[in-house]
Amino acid sequence: MKKNLYFSLIVFSLISCNKESVPEQVSKFDFTGIDTSIKPGDNFFNYVNKTWYDTATIADDQVGVGSYSFLNIPQKLLLQNILEEVANSEHKEGTIEQKVGDFYASGMDTAAINQRGFEPIRPILDQIDAIDNTEALMAFVADELRSGNTSIINFRVSPDDENSSVNMLHFSQSGLGLPDRDYYFKSDSVTLNIQKTYQNYIIKLFQLTGHQDATQLATTVYGIEKQLAESHKTRVERRDVKANFNKRSVAGLNKMQPNIGWSNLLANLNLSADTVDIQQPAYYEKLNAILKTVALADWKTYLKANTMASYANVLSQPFEMAAFEYNKVLRGQSVQNTRAQLMVRQVDRQLGFALGQLYVKRHFNEAAKNRVLDMVNNMQKAFENRIDQLDWMSDSTKQKAKEKLYAITKKIGYPDVWREYDVKIDPDRYFENVVALKQNDFQYEMAKLDQAPNKEEWFTTPSTVTAYYDPSTNQIVFPAGILQFPYFDVEADDAINYGGIGMVIGHELTHAFDDQGAQYDKAGNVKNWWTKEDFEKFKVKTQQVIDRYNGFTVLDSVHVKGALTVGENAADNGGIAIAYDAFKMTPEGQDTTKIGGFTPDQRFFLSIARIWRVKTRDEFMLNYVNTNPHSPAMWRVNGPLMNFTPFYNAFDVRPGDKNYKPEDERIKIW
Repeated sequence: MKKNLYFSLIVFSLISCNKESVPEQVSKFDFTGIDTSIKPGDNFFNYVNKTWYDTATIADDQVGVGSYSFLNIPQKLLLQNILEEVANSEHKEGTIEQKVGDFYASGMDTAAINQRGFEPIRPILDQIDAIDNTEALMAFVADELRSGNTSIINFRVSPDDENSSVNMLHFSQSGLGLPDRDYYFKSDSVTLNIQKTYQNYIIKLFQLTGHQDATQLATTVYGIEKQLAESHKTRVERRDVKANFNKRSVAGLNKMQPNIGWSNLLANLNLSADTVDIQQPAYYEKLNAILKTVALADWKTYLKANTMASYANVLSQPFEMAAFEYNKVLRGQSVQNTRAQLMVRQVDRQLGFALGQLYVKRHFNEAAKNRVLDMVNNMQKAFENRIDQLDWMSDSTKQKAKEKLYAITKKIGYPDVWREYDVKIDPDRYFENVVALKQNDFQYEMAKLDQAPNKEEWFTTPSTVTAYYDPSTNQIVFPAGILQFPYFDVEADDAINYGGIGMVIGHELTHAFDDQGAQYDKAGNVKNWWTKEDFEKFKVKTQQVIDRYNGFTVLDSVHVKGALTVGENAADNGGIAIAYDAFKMTPEGQDTTKIGGFTPDQRFFLSIARIWRVKTRDEFMLNYVNTNPHSPAMWRVNGPLMNFTPFYNAFDVRPGDKNYKPEDERIKIW
């Protein structure tokens, strides 16, 4: 899980005696679901999870169930309880309780929202009608950017890749309604159905706003998007850090791309910059060209569709359901979430750190913070030992790698400094609240321009079940949301915790040295700190990972994309190795006492398989494989373990087992 860089659970107990036959030892691991008819060496993921998988039911309003990102499902029930509590009580104006409570209440008033129909966006559509030239079109695009709505321009403020001590503007490719450029060009039956469903969605939006020629208008919109898609880099191409960092002078861009009008664009955004990063230059070259070759009337049609799609989920029910029907074909979710579930997501998205404060007060065990910090420190030592033992890395590169390792900032649980939201929330004006918060976000982000990066800032909310590494600030983050079973429990034994959150910690540490992270130095600058020979050896090893994962399949015949997932796969392989070494440094890791019939080493690996216990809908999985840089859950378990000799020893994996690899075929980077 990495920045730029996603569970329904039951806690089980099993009683066993320790070797001293004193009080019964309790494990929070569910040993009862193991399918002993499956050999661990054939498919360890299924050995641990198949019994659960065969009986688990995905709710109609969900796309999956289990661990990982799906643990956010019960998380949202906790958040919903908090929101209903604060929404139904009085609070002083301006407090976080008042803001999150009134925002939630405004979105729950569906009668008022439905009564307004699309009136909230009518003024925006009227603005589009009034556009009479390209310059006015680009001014409108800038206006909407200030309200948090991207169309043909997308950008962010973040550290300069060459000077991480200061933030700059980074412009990236944009303009598409489908999830990825490839969806516009594939011709298989599944993709054709997605294309058709998306076009029907645009037709519906135009119909809902009173347009009689909706089909023709949707065809125009799709045609413009397809032209833009032709210039988009693929997701694999976007993994090339250096190729996606291109400093350009604004003066030079003005000459090269006069139709975009870069100086005017920045002025309309109330921003000032002499130099910007154009991450995907071909996109902006294409955009500059078609701003003139595509008729202005067609561009206005495109902007109307983009506006309606941007706001569909905060308008009346017909718009919300139109968006849901489109997403249903991508995700397989057959029933829309309840209004309360939708509003929990919206509050978390727009007031997440205010809601996060309320969550932490009620649900975070502070003892977890110190325990996890101890684990992180332990794992840094284990990683250092592995670096020292590498036979493919020179001493000079090893020294710099260790310096980077120990320069990593560790954030656990929640921010030390909470973000504040300088915005007034009205319990009776949902749409206006959404826009006000988007505008506040824009101002918050733009205030960072030309400033030193805020090392206290978090890029995920505390209640979210995730973790990430940020290469530009060289930090790892573990929110309160993931510090719960099956990933972590203060009372669980070390085998379970190191196989759970330990694997995640090791994964994030490894991201500092994956195919992308390895290109950043300890200060977050894109800088070559390797010897040329070492980096060539490193690339050979990462290519082995790509080739191995290209051979893995899901849904019978859909192949994992090795080049897209290489960073996460390398992190999974490294994470398990580092976590295991750190576990072996603990007293339990050096012991052989069984719990539930399993040795400490076996429980460590069982815990790894348990944290990726996930079942998803086929539609969701197909889109996941096409667009997500992580491998499917089964291969996050089986892929790394077939490379890890201690796993072979723990479960007596032998030649003839389906996932057995000879020693010389076991990939080892770290």
